[in-house]
Amino acid sequence: MKEKLQEYITQKLGKKPDNIDSVLEAFKPIKTKKNHVLVEVGEVCRNCFFIVNGCLKITTYNLNGDESTTNLAFEKEWRTAMNSFINQQPSNERIVAVEKSELLAISRQQFQYFSQNLNGFQQIYQQLLEESYTKSIERVQTLMTMDALDRLKWLLSDHPFIFTRLSNRLIASYLGISEATLSRLKAKL
Repeated sequence: MKEKLQEYITQKLGKKPDNIDSVLEAFKPIKTKKNHVLVEVGEVCRNCFFIVNGCLKITTYNLNGDESTTNLAFEKEWRTAMNSFINQQPSNERIVAVEKSELLAISRQQFQYFSQNLNGFQQIYQQLLEESYTKSIERVQTLMTMDALDRLKWLLSDHPFIFTRLSNRLIASYLGISEATLSRLKAKL
């Protein structure tokens, strides 16, 4: 599994870093079953996850206890409950492996050490933060500026593979619509 992370790091940096072995050693492999909870609401998030295979969903809950999918992540992406991970405070997000997944987890302590002491890792961390911010802005903009059909078209053009891997219920939650509305909209395409 770690060779996938090495490929990712080498690609992002444009070269294989000298200290790659010590970085890879800090990552712990995790194999999950479908619906395995990695971070629960109220827990402090202690790890950042690199997805080798599988899918993670990040959810929040409203005051009525209704779940909303705020983020989906697939192979060669990083995910964590960012606010909890950075500030070491209880998470208001839940991270679940939607599929049987293979992940590499790095602890906050190791992550911070590498970020402060290895130039290449600092660059990876900055890219991770930038990607997270960009995806968050894109997500907010799609929810605020697009109607349900346009959001569906956006998802189809951006991530067409999602429709063969995830349930309609999960896709609908991610799009902020009901499952019935998703079925109706799919029929229009």
